[in-house]
Amino acid sequence: MIPLLFSVSQADSDNIGDAFLLDAPWLIFAAAIFLAAVHFAIALPREYRRKKNELSPFSIKEATDKLPMGICFADPNGRIILCNNRMRRLSFALCGHELQIKSDMENALSVPDRSVTVKDDCYILPDKTVWQFRTQNITVDSDDRWQQITAHNVTELYNGYQKQEEINEELAEVNRKLKKMYARMENDVKEKESLDLKVYIHDTIGRSLLTIRDIIDSGEDTERKLEALQNAIGMLASNRVTSVSTMDEVKRTAQQLGVAVKIDGYLPRDTAAEELTVAAAKECVTNCIKHADGNEVYIRIAQRGERYDVTITNNGKIPTEPIKEGSGLSTLRRSIESSGGEMHISHNPRFALLITIPAKEISL
Repeated sequence: MIPLLFSVSQADSDNIGDAFLLDAPWLIFAAAIFLAAVHFAIALPREYRRKKNELSPFSIKEATDKLPMGICFADPNGRIILCNNRMRRLSFALCGHELQIKSDMENALSVPDRSVTVKDDCYILPDKTVWQFRTQNITVDSDDRWQQITAHNVTELYNGYQKQEEINEELAEVNRKLKKMYARMENDVKEKESLDLKVYIHDTIGRSLLTIRDIIDSGEDTERKLEALQNAIGMLASNRVTSVSTMDEVKRTAQQLGVAVKIDGYLPRDTAAEELTVAAAKECVTNCIKHADGNEVYIRIAQRGERYDVTITNNGKIPTEPIKEGSGLSTLRRSIESSGGEMHISHNPRFALLITIPAKEISL
């Protein structure tokens, strides 16, 4: 079309053929140009689609480059005949150059660059991505010696596995600590049971001796005292030992021994605070009779925030020197301190046992 237009522009009016072209209407040429443009507008996209859908080396390379994985193919002689962009970038990260033959990849995987970390068949690149490489044989034209090498991005799976390993290690450590704690708890329970039994025997024998001495010193109310002594002996001889566990029982037992226990304040029932206060009250009743020759024990209970302050005194003789802790007071101190409390003993201006007990029991 373009040569035709050029010939028209260069036509000679003296030539009959050229004169015909000069005399032809320009509309015909414009229509011809328009039809040619429409033809090319339709034909070119159709040709592009045909080329695009047609299987060719270019289309195969373009398709492999769009894959998120790395892939390359080696012929039976070991030559790399196709390698996508992802695999090419991975090869540069592994060995610093492009793959030419299959052994290049094998060497790169065997001895990668120092910047690459190999762990559990995974290759950790400097950009923190993690890749796994697989090689398998494929069949091309009835020849199964062709090989396909693929690289898969397993970063998310690897990080998840590492996180799970950390969690498993933490759980194993927690389990180890729990086992150690359970073993310690078992020993603590045995020790507590042994101490409770010792305290019980100490209190019972102490009350029995005090009752016997009281019977010898005074013949008043002998039957009641003998009954109390018989109960004490019966409890020691019983197969099932039961200890005083409430403040009311402490008061009744002390009354049988001629001691009045007066309480100012309140403790919730069936708590560690009550149990420790009861143990302290029993010890103070015994010591009041044995050492102070008193007949009244005063217990004052005051709550201070999350703690109870308990003060125990008596009306007996004032100590002349600091109190020496025997087995009873020493056992009481261990019980109180192991529960998170404190214990202090004063002898001036008069005997006083001061204990501080948590209102809430210590959780393991």
